[in-house]
Amino acid sequence: MIKTLLAVTITTLLTVHSYGQNQCDIKNHYEDFISIQKSTYNEKDYLIKRIIETERKSCFSDFVNNNKVFIDYLLTNFSSNSNSQNLLQLTDSTTIRNNYFLDLKKDSLFNSVMAELVCKTIDKNVPKDTVPMDKLLNIAVKFFSIMRITDEGLYVGKVCVGLNDIKKTESERKPFVEAFSFASIMKHYKSEEFSMYDEFVKAIKELYKVNLGINKDEKLLRAQGAMFLLMRNNENLKKMLKTEFEKQKENLPFILTN
Repeated sequence: MIKTLLAVTITTLLTVHSYGQNQCDIKNHYEDFISIQKSTYNEKDYLIKRIIETERKSCFSDFVNNNKVFIDYLLTNFSSNSNSQNLLQLTDSTTIRNNYFLDLKKDSLFNSVMAELVCKTIDKNVPKDTVPMDKLLNIAVKFFSIMRITDEGLYVGKVCVGLNDIKKTESERKPFVEAFSFASIMKHYKSEEFSMYDEFVKAIKELYKVNLGINKDEKLLRAQGAMFLLMRNNENLKKMLKTEFEKQKENLPFILTN
């Protein structure tokens, strides 16, 4: 037992150490591809963060420029917003920018995710994860959300990075699987080849064929569960994910299996 625990500890330490020994230094160049600015809408201030194309030629520039939505998902969902209110109190754009990047470089979660991504894709000094298609579908369907039911009994659906049920259903987050799923769905949301929008509408129409409840809250919960299953069995979604994986597999930190 002691030997087993020791082996696990050593493996963990080696993994953490390897993430910290990237040949490609992306952490100190977040400014090259992340844009931050203060904006006001309806008299309320917001911070707008997004991934932009980097013109600086570096070890990560091609990867970033070809995977902007993927990285944007990681930035949105796996970085801390703990200092957002302090930044919103500032008026000078340069000061906001400088303070934001100082905080981001101290963000242990985001830095860990980005270090792992670099190790498995750019530096290639850590083995890629293995993800079965069932696990990928389990994540992908969570982006198809039934947001509410109108007074007329109509379902209101939405596909959105910030409004999904992953946080409510997954005890262990999978940043790269989530980011790949979302980026792929967005790429083909209204594409001629797959059109996830059309598939989503078809699934919503299927919900009307079954009475899912009288109480609106209970009906909404059942409708969301039913939506997950309908999209889980959607062959077009499955085909789209397979196709996108084959196109991007060299730049993804995991291997997809059947």
